[in-house]
Amino acid sequence: MNRKALCVSMMLTAWSGALWADGYCSQDSSDGVILDETRSRVVSVYRQPVKFPDRSGVRKATVIAQERAKGNIVRFFSQNQTTMREVEEVDQGGEDATRIVDSNGDLVTRTITRNQSEILRQLDASFAISNLKGILQIEESYDKELSEVCVAMGFSAKSTSMVEKSKGWMEGKGNKETSAPGSSLDINSREIESYTRSRKSDW
Repeated sequence: MNRKALCVSMMLTAWSGALWADGYCSQDSSDGVILDETRSRVVSVYRQPVKFPDRSGVRKATVIAQERAKGNIVRFFSQNQTTMREVEEVDQGGEDATRIVDSNGDLVTRTITRNQSEILRQLDASFAISNLKGILQIEESYDKELSEVCVAMGFSAKSTSMVEKSKGWMEGKGNKETSAPGSSLDINSREIESYTRSRKSDW
């Protein structure tokens, strides 16, 4: 009995761990790049505010989140950082003279000015470029209460390998639906309720 209870406990622990690992957009998860060495996966999570909670607003926020999540992956692997600092010192003098002639004679006024300034300019920039193969949208969710979209983009050793294999497939062969069914959006609805869409865990 003890062995059986131990096995059941281990199965539940593994199941809950897998569930947590795939819940990238849960409230207690963090943004940024997540590494899963056990399953050879790299996932990037990004959250984007939704300004207008209709179909168009949610879609726009989703696209922004997708691109920025992919950008985080690119910067994780390779990033060129540049910095520039410039100091400008100005010491400028000037002199003005004014002559006024009146009935009593000449009157000359003279004004001398001097301007000094120091300006420090600093520019920091980063540049990254990479060819991402097999990248997939793993999860997408919308939280109506927070007016926020969360997107998880990622790729694995399997998805990268499938890119090369799929190039040799004939049209109409070997294409399988890998995304799990999610909440459908009502076309006639102006406001969208909260939803979550997740890809199957076999990627």
